[in-house]
Amino acid sequence: MIFGHSSIKCPVCGSTNIVFDPERGEHVCASCGTVISDRAIDYGKEWRAFSSEDALSKARTGRSLTNAIHDRGLTTSFSTKGFKFKGEMRKKVKSMARLQRKIRISKKDKLKVIGLKYLNDYASKLGIPNHVREEAARILQSALEKVNVKEKTIRAMAAASILMACRTYGLPYTLRSISKSLGISIKNIWHAEKRIVENVKRIVIKTNEPKDFIPIIVKKLGLSSKVQYLAAMLTYLARKKEIASGRGPIGLAAATVYMASILLDEKKTQQEVASVCDITDVTIRNRYGDLVEKLDIDILL
Repeated sequence: MIFGHSSIKCPVCGSTNIVFDPERGEHVCASCGTVISDRAIDYGKEWRAFSSEDALSKARTGRSLTNAIHDRGLTTSFSTKGFKFKGEMRKKVKSMARLQRKIRISKKDKLKVIGLKYLNDYASKLGIPNHVREEAARILQSALEKVNVKEKTIRAMAAASILMACRTYGLPYTLRSISKSLGISIKNIWHAEKRIVENVKRIVIKTNEPKDFIPIIVKKLGLSSKVQYLAAMLTYLARKKEIASGRGPIGLAAATVYMASILLDEKKTQQEVASVCDITDVTIRNRYGDLVEKLDIDILL
């Protein structure tokens, strides 16, 4: 029983104390027992679900809007999966499916479809979270509307969009690491990023801070949370002393993690730290020297 339908009045006694019986689909007056209406429409689901996966499989309202598809997922897709057609009907269904694909992707959208396919493949390969993928897809779609791009350069545009989205959300991906993972040259990604920035308005590019890279370096090296905390403190002090100015963020982050591992007796070699950061041990050595000198730290090796 569901109580409190004050908007309904009993036509017999005028009471607003109305009860709804969902099993019978009836509105009943609790004061005099009059059945006011029956066969009420149930707007709820006609199926039951016992888990989120079960509910997702039974839902028929479709997926949410997404930038990762050129039309944001608004159009339907024509599929013959699970159906068997013969003779003339088979030809007709195939023709309808072909026509639906043609209507769904216009001539000007073909480049978007190709670019977003590359972007989704790259995002999966790099393990990019969905909210970052959405931002990367938005950047790429905006860029393809403004920039004349040839099909052979669209791979670099997709990679550059991912890099820019990662920077926006503070993910520790560098130009070098994305280039290495995707097999696209640093030069091509850099030029693609430059074209996007020049042609697309309202795109704010954030630069990575050294602190953004510390958690992933610590995790890869298997170091403790104490090392992570101390390394973060060292980057803060380095910023105050302007050691970070003009320095690559990942190099400084690697140096602070290396220094923190020594100070907390969880020592890792420069080569070990350099290998997980995809930089040279010379870079770590130089940044480490700057830290020791400017922060006036005595380290006993």
